[in-house]
Amino acid sequence: MSQEASTEENNENPDLPNLGNEGAGNNTTTEVSPLTEEAVLSFLKDKGRDVTSLDELLKTPEPVIETREVNPWEELADDEDKAYFKFKQETGRGREEFKTLNQDLNAISPIEFARERVRQETGSQFTDEQIDEYLENQLGIESLEDLSSSDSIKLAGYGKTIKDARISEQEKFKQPVKKVEPTTPTNQDEFVKLHNGAVIKKSDYEVMVSNHQTHIKNATDAVNSVTAASFKTVIDDNGVEKELNFAYEYSDEDRGSAISIVSDIDKFIQENYHTEKGFNHKSFGEDVFWLRPENREKAISSIIQKARAEAIEETLKVRGNVNFTNQEGLTTPSKYGVTLMSLSDLKQK
Repeated sequence: MSQEASTEENNENPDLPNLGNEGAGNNTTTEVSPLTEEAVLSFLKDKGRDVTSLDELLKTPEPVIETREVNPWEELADDEDKAYFKFKQETGRGREEFKTLNQDLNAISPIEFARERVRQETGSQFTDEQIDEYLENQLGIESLEDLSSSDSIKLAGYGKTIKDARISEQEKFKQPVKKVEPTTPTNQDEFVKLHNGAVIKKSDYEVMVSNHQTHIKNATDAVNSVTAASFKTVIDDNGVEKELNFAYEYSDEDRGSAISIVSDIDKFIQENYHTEKGFNHKSFGEDVFWLRPENREKAISSIIQKARAEAIEETLKVRGNVNFTNQEGLTTPSKYGVTLMSLSDLKQK
């Protein structure tokens, strides 16, 4: 092939490296550079194809096989399992939280919420029968097995705080778990250990103390504002009903005792009703009876009427020398030696 033909071929294919003589038009003869592997690789790199050798260039690429991860349990999972897997993937929470989230709280009996409130407030695991007896006394319900509309409303109101807490808990479980990086406390005073063994943040403990102090202040102000208790009773005064009023003046000691109770009700219950044999339901039931104003008024009114009747009877005995008991006549001699004798005895003498 002539040099002119080679030059023409290079001009027709500008992508190939110039293997001819740039001065061919001037009929000048120059030496042609040899086509080396390095030159080809350099040329390909300039064109965007970066290979390390011609063997790599000529190697047939392996086919790309698309892989997909297969879940071997997918066919065994039902709709509930799939819903849980999705819940766990989105929130990072467990099975128990999933069950709590999907509970229909409106389908739960108000009795269950009321029982849970008693268990939380007392800190004891009483049986359902024991709690039901307490609820009937506390709420004035004759029987939890046959609730009237009014009784159902009382029961729902008593357990409302527990139901609201469950609703808030469900809303919380809808959110993903916040991952907290473990940190090493720099100051041991940042945590406080309570008497029951629980450990809480010092800031939370300070809030608890502040709230408790506020509670005590409010309770103290309220109790100190009470000076006397008034009781009324109706008597029959010769066929005419008459209302009598009685009052009890509270002493400083009385008010101090009341403040001690309302300041820490849990402590009061623990000290007075929890025994080695368990909870003293008898004493608790008797004391709770007096918490209702209508019960107090009924009992005190009865006591006042009985005391008044006995006082009148004693007064009549003193004034009229009335003896309401049957006794035999005098048969003993007087202290002056006079003997009481019948008329027949005198005739015989």
